[in-house]
Amino acid sequence: MFAYLFPSKYWSLIGPLFTLVLTYISLRIHSKRLPSDGGRAFAVDGASAKGKPTSAGIIFIPCMIIGLALFTRITQRYAIMYASALCAAVFGYLDDKHCWKAMTKATTDIFVALIAAVLSAFLFPRTIYIFTLGLSITIPMPIYIVLAAILVWLSINFTNASDGVDGLCGSMSMISTATFFMMTWITLNTGMINNVMLYLLVVLGVYLWFNCHPSTMLMGDSGSQAIGVLLAFFAMATANPFSYVIICLPLICDGGSSLLKLAVLRATRKKIDPLKGIRTPLHDHFRKEMGWANQKVVERFVLIHVAISVIYLVLLTLRLSPN
Repeated sequence: MFAYLFPSKYWSLIGPLFTLVLTYISLRIHSKRLPSDGGRAFAVDGASAKGKPTSAGIIFIPCMIIGLALFTRITQRYAIMYASALCAAVFGYLDDKHCWKAMTKATTDIFVALIAAVLSAFLFPRTIYIFTLGLSITIPMPIYIVLAAILVWLSINFTNASDGVDGLCGSMSMISTATFFMMTWITLNTGMINNVMLYLLVVLGVYLWFNCHPSTMLMGDSGSQAIGVLLAFFAMATANPFSYVIICLPLICDGGSSLLKLAVLRATRKKIDPLKGIRTPLHDHFRKEMGWANQKVVERFVLIHVAISVIYLVLLTLRLSPN
């Protein structure tokens, strides 16, 4: 809004600072109104989270959107994108508060994924560039919508399943977002999406202030699901959705291990366990079977994630640099 009424180069600095302060104050003031975590019955050390305020995403996601609305130039299509992320946050909040059944949760995830996929088909380019191979492919809209829906649904569940250790999901989400941000600059594909990435980094940084071990607040499904939607949007906005596989690889391995194990067990009626002897998500395996403390899990996952991101960005830079 202010960017339209009073054009100024300083909004790019004032906006993130305002959002940082707004998010911090909002989390401090409204955390007591959040639902309490019930503790995950099958998670390692799940009882330690019991009673903590959860679903902080229903606070920091709106703060991000308010900052973007006030200090950046928003188009109608981007406003719809924010609405889809907010929709995911609201559904996650309702799940955190009312403990929805698995079918209800699955239905809402599919609904959000379809809405986000249709939006992506109109908002982002359907000509996909695979920079590392020097290839470009134009995907027909119906196929693009189906593939985008799958990506969004998977991203929601990868991020959600990874939210089980203080600081882990927030840290890996920040690294993924920062990597997408750097990728857009390297590929000269900057635009409004960079503002979204920047403001998400700001609110996640504030959230981690409260979520570092020992946490006093949890993002809950409202945060993890909205972040999952945004990460999928970032991948599609780069015109290289396949980059999601590399940039979000630790999230995929951690949260995806749960999805894989659960899907195969259900499909085979528990006759086949594809990850026999491995606890899922993987962060629970390292805590229970390897004896890693929570801080060690976060630090090592973050180090691996940073290493993957740096290597990818360096290779991408070398591939696109003039000979």
